[in-house]
Amino acid sequence: MNAQEVFAHFVSRVLLAEKAERFTSLSTTKQGQQKILEGLCHQFEPAIRPSAIRTRNYEPLKNRPCFVFSAPMGFGVPFNTFGEAYDKLSIEDSWLIVLTDASAGIHRPEVRWDDEKLIVV
Repeated sequence: MNAQEVFAHFVSRVLLAEKAERFTSLSTTKQGQQKILEGLCHQFEPAIRPSAIRTRNYEPLKNRPCFVFSAPMGFGVPFNTFGEAYDKLSIEDSWLIVLTDASAGIHRPEVRWDDEKLIVV
């Protein structure tokens, strides 16, 4: 799957239905992808299904390939490992990392580094 497909698959399973449809639709165009990146700071977090949020334990994800969704970096930037992506984003906020199999992701909201959410399908 490419980054757009992974993103669409992931959000369809972890976001509230109405928001998942909107994010999935936006992900199909460059302009929509830009809106998604801009919305990661305020629109993504409230749309997460509470049942998808897990206790933070990133160790099982560390060596798995992923995509990064972040306004400064772009929509679906591939990384060989989650660990590399997380290190690269360590001083940034308002981003989403999703494993390439769309089974899990991590969202860091804007200006709330201590409130990262591990989201599991």
